[in-house]
Amino acid sequence: MPANPKYLTRSAGQRFAKVSAALLGGFLVAASFHLLLAVWSGHRVTVLLTYSYTLFILWCALMLVAFLFTNGWKCWAWYGGITLLFILFIGCKL
Repeated sequence: MPANPKYLTRSAGQRFAKVSAALLGGFLVAASFHLLLAVWSGHRVTVLLTYSYTLFILWCALMLVAFLFTNGWKCWAWYGGITLLFILFIGCKL
């Protein structure tokens, strides 16, 4: 059953924003979250050992969330803001 065309993104810019936010933005949020956990917890080695598994799961979930946004640039704003917030918390702890 083909997709209904009214639900497909017509703009190439929006399509690029959603795909790039899903791939790159989702990874940045997931990686910064895990680095925040490693810095704030006393168990840095444990967090970094499980990093590869849980990061992939969180990254996949964030990829799906990116395509739920109607505007890809809003998704980039959210993902960028969350990443910057995590980086600020990491910097405050160090």
